[in-house]
Amino acid sequence: MRALALVVVLAVGGCGAEATTGGAATPPAPAATSAAALPATVDGAHNATDTMFLQMMLAHHEPATALLALGKGKATRPEVRGLATELAAAQAAEARTITGWLRAWGEPLVSTAHADAHAAHGGLPALGDKEIAELGTMPGADFDTAFLNMLIGHQHGAVELARMEVTGGQNPQVKALAARTDETVRAQIQQLLRMVAG
Repeated sequence: MRALALVVVLAVGGCGAEATTGGAATPPAPAATSAAALPATVDGAHNATDTMFLQMMLAHHEPATALLALGKGKATRPEVRGLATELAAAQAAEARTITGWLRAWGEPLVSTAHADAHAAHGGLPALGDKEIAELGTMPGADFDTAFLNMLIGHQHGAVELARMEVTGGQNPQVKALAARTDETVRAQIQQLLRMVAG
């Protein structure tokens, strides 16, 4: 578990996440994403990167639903349960909006590209049923730590997806979603790291 935490810290560092200074922790970041601020409809033209970003965000949220449900039900620390509850609600709202946007464009909700086509964009989600099942067998504080570390690694994928869209997307609303995702998720990761350390 310590090795996993170290890998996660290094990965987050590669994303340009802000470090604490002078040994003082930064204030906790809000757990919720910016989904509530998203418009229900999407306007303007879009390109293949916009479509891929939205499809991959849906794919990214799917395993997180099971992970967050487990956190809400099994975490021993109230702040961990609260964060899981907030993130679950925010991601569900975001998934509904993204689904509406893709349908408005007449695009499929699931990418038809081969999985290898996504390798340069962070890849498809690696969090699966096996990992979640193993997490569910962990007791007490061990569960809390493993849950937080797993969530950190998973959220790192959202940052990679967001940066792909900011760089190559066309639709202003989708690019705005990506920019907010990048900023918000990096703040979430810092919050999660503080919770692991605490």
